Amino acid sequence: MKKSILFGLLLFLLASCGPKHQITSPNGRIAVCLTLNKAGEPCYNLKFDDEELIRPSRLGVKSTEGDLCGEFTLQGVEYFSHFESWEPVWGQFAEIYDHYNALKATLVNEQNETLQIEMRLFNDGLGIRYLLPGEGSRHITADCTEFRMGGDYSAHWIAGTPDDDELQYQHTSLSEITPEACHAAAPNLRKRLTCGVNTPVTMQSPSGATLALHEAALWDYAGMSLSFNTEELCFTASLSGDEEVKSTVELPFSTPWRTIIVGDRAGALVESTLTLNLNEPCRLEDTSWIRPMKYVGVWWEMHLKKSIWDRDGQYPHCATTENVKRYIDFAAENGFGGVLVEGWNVGWGRNEQFDYTQPYPDFDIEELCRYGEKQGVELIGHHETYANVENYERQMSDAYAYYKELGINNVKTGYVGRIAGRNHYDQSMVNHYNRTVTEGAAHKLCIDIHEPIHPTGICRTYPNLMSAEGMRGQEWQAWNKGNCIDHNPTLPFTRNVAGAMDFTPGIFDLRYHNTINRAAATKDGSVNPDYDYQYFVNSTLAHQLALYVVFYSPIQMVADLPENYREHPEALQFLREVPVDWAETRCLEAEIGDYVVTARRKKRSEDWYVGGITDGTARTLELRFDFLKPGITYHATLYRDADHAAWDKFPTAYTVEHFSVTNSDLRSINLAPGGGFALQIQVDRSFIPKLLQPR
Repeated sequence: MKKSILFGLLLFLLASCGPKHQITSPNGRIAVCLTLNKAGEPCYNLKFDDEELIRPSRLGVKSTEGDLCGEFTLQGVEYFSHFESWEPVWGQFAEIYDHYNALKATLVNEQNETLQIEMRLFNDGLGIRYLLPGEGSRHITADCTEFRMGGDYSAHWIAGTPDDDELQYQHTSLSEITPEACHAAAPNLRKRLTCGVNTPVTMQSPSGATLALHEAALWDYAGMSLSFNTEELCFTASLSGDEEVKSTVELPFSTPWRTIIVGDRAGALVESTLTLNLNEPCRLEDTSWIRPMKYVGVWWEMHLKKSIWDRDGQYPHCATTENVKRYIDFAAENGFGGVLVEGWNVGWGRNEQFDYTQPYPDFDIEELCRYGEKQGVELIGHHETYANVENYERQMSDAYAYYKELGINNVKTGYVGRIAGRNHYDQSMVNHYNRTVTEGAAHKLCIDIHEPIHPTGICRTYPNLMSAEGMRGQEWQAWNKGNCIDHNPTLPFTRNVAGAMDFTPGIFDLRYHNTINRAAATKDGSVNPDYDYQYFVNSTLAHQLALYVVFYSPIQMVADLPENYREHPEALQFLREVPVDWAETRCLEAEIGDYVVTARRKKRSEDWYVGGITDGTARTLELRFDFLKPGITYHATLYRDADHAAWDKFPTAYTVEHFSVTNSDLRSINLAPGGGFALQIQVDRSFIPKLLQPR
């Protein structure tokens, strides 16, 4: 470790003296070079282990006041290094190392305008941002940041849209990202598509080098997608917004970071902390009220049409006092911290004019808060806007104060639909989403945003931003044909790279009709082939358990109905015990879109949890336990697919096995098509006194 750091520092010092203004990562594996081309345009390239992943690519921004993209001369370059560690309030790691080498270049163009470019190079990638000095305002019309790829890499992407990340991932070469392919990937959004992708977009070179393009620290600026030139294999930043001016900023201003996460394997993306490290430290003095949790919800039953959000008379109303008490009882019985309630407030079905402080008459919110408090279960409020943002902004402060008076500590927001006069990712909506977080912090409310801008790591600064949707989640399994079978093994390397992901896992009743005809399935988990199942979840039950480890979020929904969990008490036991806050995270093995195995250590413990999932292909994985502490015997409980299980037949069939394990062991585990496994590894309690020493 020390040799690697010293070698990286030596390369850094040598590079800083050279004419090309090069920096290297602390471990010496990544090198970035900043130059000016003949037109005075700032350009950079990036190499990883001497492989050029990003060819010389232009940098700069354009505005109505003048372009800051070319005709520059270099006034000076400042080099610096940084090393510290910090502890997140919650996360995938108990401690994060913030270690980078950096440069800041000052450029002046022929109009005597100044642009500064800052680059920070970590062991897991690069961040680039622009510093705009001066006074007054600047009206940004374009971000000219390019990513000229070093080859026709394999790519994992969703089509670039201004409103929607809830799309199926495409797995193609870069040269196959064409206008036709983008339109085919999102046929219902053809009029709003460009030839490009939403971020994060993930790629792999033939050598196995893996990289993801994204952004970090998005404040007061339009969100970024990437347009794509197929012939040149070049991505270019594209700012969201329907008007010429995409972002109006007050000077001096620092833009969001444009990021390239880099590693030698797919799992390096899961383990990266670059996005968080590029954000400012926590601004909240007191974070004791921010608590990770698992929760249940009055939610899935509406997708099954067992009840409905609105009191329309066609279906039973979901958010009744009696029904919610049933969920509170189930949460208390199983140690789940909260109950999400949707459809509780006046306004559903009335032109989206929601009232966020007025419950429906059959929902006694005060009684339910008292009832939950006695059992150690809190209500999680829900604010759907149906994209009527102005209505929500008028009521936000009062609505948050109302929740706080009731003792509610968490709120889930929603923005279903098209927003009048703007889109989901433009500057005004970025500011709106961020206001929910800062206003929430002022009222000590935690926020979970659905239909959001993609996460960019601002949860480091405001850790009350607990999670977000921003992908095609579990709810799609209740509509149409659900998600593609390779969707879940893709998400850890795409959407989840951006930040915590509220996917809502844990469906146990994997074959159902909207009328919930339970007689069609037998107790052994088999399916009656003569029954017309209108909907089904494309996974096995063991796969659903594994998602609590494979997908990361500090709040995880236990999404199915209470009665469905009671039919599988052994699997429910895993959901009771699996944590949501971690000390270590390691992606042990993965092929993007095919399978993934992730191990996580529980915070303040030596207990580990491992989750593995696969696509439609059955696999046998050889699991090594070398991540465990040497010299300790652990007790393992394995939840795996039964030998006859598959996502399309016998999906609820699983087997529970118990065995002892040490860090030198190797074990074969079979995964069914669409299947998975979940593994709980607990320290033999005789070792506890030895483990009380700090690590």
